[in-house]
Amino acid sequence: MAEQTDLIHDLETLNQIAITLNRALDVRSALNDALPRLINLIGLETGWVFVRDESDESRWAGRGYLLAAHYNLPPVMHPESAEAWCSGCYCQKLCNHGQLREAYNEVQCSRLANVSGDRRGLVVHASTPLYAGESVLGILNVAAPDWSAFSPHALAVLTNVGNLMGVALERARLFDMIREQRIMEQAALLKFSGQLLGQMSLDDLLNLLVTEVKQLMRADAVAVLLPGSGGQNLYFRAETGWQTDPVGNRYNVPNDDRSGSGRVMLTQQPIVMEDVSQIPPGQRSDWMQIDWLQQEGFQAAVIVPLIVEGRSIGVLVLDVRQARIFKEAEVHFLQLMANQAALAIEKARLQQEEMQRNRMAEEMAVGRRIQLSMLPREWPRVEGWEFVAFYEGARQVSGDFYDFFPMPGQAGRWAMVVADVSDKGVPAALFMALSRTTVRNTVLRGREPAEALILTNRFIQEDSESDMFLAIFLGALDTENGRFTFANAGHTRPLWWQKSAQACRPLVSDGVVLGVLAEVEIEEKTIEIAPGDALVLYTDGVTEAINADFEEYGLARLQTAVTRAAGQPDANAHSITDAVLEDVHQFVAGTDQYDDITLVVIRWDGK
Repeated sequence: MAEQTDLIHDLETLNQIAITLNRALDVRSALNDALPRLINLIGLETGWVFVRDESDESRWAGRGYLLAAHYNLPPVMHPESAEAWCSGCYCQKLCNHGQLREAYNEVQCSRLANVSGDRRGLVVHASTPLYAGESVLGILNVAAPDWSAFSPHALAVLTNVGNLMGVALERARLFDMIREQRIMEQAALLKFSGQLLGQMSLDDLLNLLVTEVKQLMRADAVAVLLPGSGGQNLYFRAETGWQTDPVGNRYNVPNDDRSGSGRVMLTQQPIVMEDVSQIPPGQRSDWMQIDWLQQEGFQAAVIVPLIVEGRSIGVLVLDVRQARIFKEAEVHFLQLMANQAALAIEKARLQQEEMQRNRMAEEMAVGRRIQLSMLPREWPRVEGWEFVAFYEGARQVSGDFYDFFPMPGQAGRWAMVVADVSDKGVPAALFMALSRTTVRNTVLRGREPAEALILTNRFIQEDSESDMFLAIFLGALDTENGRFTFANAGHTRPLWWQKSAQACRPLVSDGVVLGVLAEVEIEEKTIEIAPGDALVLYTDGVTEAINADFEEYGLARLQTAVTRAAGQPDANAHSITDAVLEDVHQFVAGTDQYDDITLVVIRWDGK
């Protein structure tokens, strides 16, 4: 019964030692906790544990060894005693020469022999090598006055605990390696992230990304693929290590499950190919058999997604020209770099878009200043006539203009222009300035409206290399008799309010826009304006003004507004202009407009 009780006690103690060694992250604390239990279990008094450390050159406790744990050492072997510990010992020598091979080894203790004083009769120790595979990680020493103190039971327990300590040391070593690797990865990621965020240019950022990933992951080639316009394909935007220049050649792959990159975009899961040659030909996708890809000779690859806020914005591709087994930690590290890169790419893209918006806004402002500088500073002042002009610029367009100037050869004859240039910004404003100057020059040389527009088209064709065009209405008003001669090159048709008929009708004349064809035909017409009549000239920003439902204001509403305003007994050019503008503004109800609004009203009051 006593023997069974002792066995249970031994097993419980061994179990506690095993638990201590297996659960501890601090191996030194675990060894110092397990060693007393072992010593007491085998009925002895003193022991210590050496751990090998090849980097240790202090010679304290022996070169290449650390005193990791000790229990109940005699006074002469105090851990700080230079006499006892400043040199090596016989068990370490045996271990260094591979002679400490048995599960336990009888060693005449040279360390005890070298000290004088109270050694408590200790002379020998059983030395148990602490193994990890074929490597010895340390030595467990348990001291005694002579070898007879070690019973078979004690040696068996000693061997068992030595195995447990070896496993614990190996686990701690692996943990330290993993922790060191993670620290290195974190340091690399921190540096990598700082480098990426320091790049303002998207192209510079992408080039840095592929270069750093190639070096950190020891790859042969790395590339970044981003969606093209429309998103149907993924295009190479940066690469390193490739031989066929996929960026310069505009190579692309389908952005769907027909390609590995497309599949990664869809699933947001990495794809790992460790040996392409092992994939049966019938199972290879078409994109893997593209000539330019096969020329590279890649045998292994990893594709990871670039994800921002749950959206796939591209892929990072790592290629190797020989078969390679990718560890899970490597793929994880690559994904971490891809995550960092995705944030930087999105930031750079947003900055680029912001810069483009700022440049466009700046260009629009310059264009607007040019345009406004071209508009007349004042309206004609002619006895019996009223001239009113209104201009309101939209946010995106800078192409409308109007003009008044006296014509040569006959007093009281005025030219009036309303025009609309295609495009926007500075180019449109410069084209407007060219067109305005050309029209003025042709008219001031004595040309009538149709001939002036034909010559203007010819000059624009000769002087302008842009693909912009000009829609323009040109009229010549004789304020002495109300005769109005006009020509229209693709512009909106002005409205003529006739007091006698109490109605307005469009002024119809045929002609195409200027700046498109080398030769154009422009029709010229003449009407006789009577006292009380009015002309309303406008650009398509009026009739094409939209409301919140994207409905256009339209010609019918404009005619109604003009008829209602011009038919009032006290009507004048100002009241007609104000009524039309109020009607348009009520219709759009604050909706942003995408075209300029230009409105010119001329009225003969007959006084």
